[in-house]
Amino acid sequence: MDQQSVEIIDALNQLEVGLRDLGLWSDERPTAEALASTLPFCYDTLELEQWLQFVFLGRMREILEQDDRLPDSCAIYPYIEMLSGAGKTVHP
Repeated sequence: MDQQSVEIIDALNQLEVGLRDLGLWSDERPTAEALASTLPFCYDTLELEQWLQFVFLGRMREILEQDDRLPDSCAIYPYIEMLSGAGKTVHP
């Protein structure tokens, strides 16, 4: 595993710790139907923290473990800004 992958795994682990520290980590997995949303970030069926926990972290870790190519871009931050601008509480 290259250095970039190690650094990304560390960042993913920090994200998990942050979600746990903020009390946003859930022991209950969303339904298969909720996870099957085809909309970006499953915004119609999941809260942001659920998407991060049950979709993003898992997919990114799987990509890294299988030594697959990472996505060319990731637009999570603009989505978070949009949520924040809409009055939704978003933890840094």
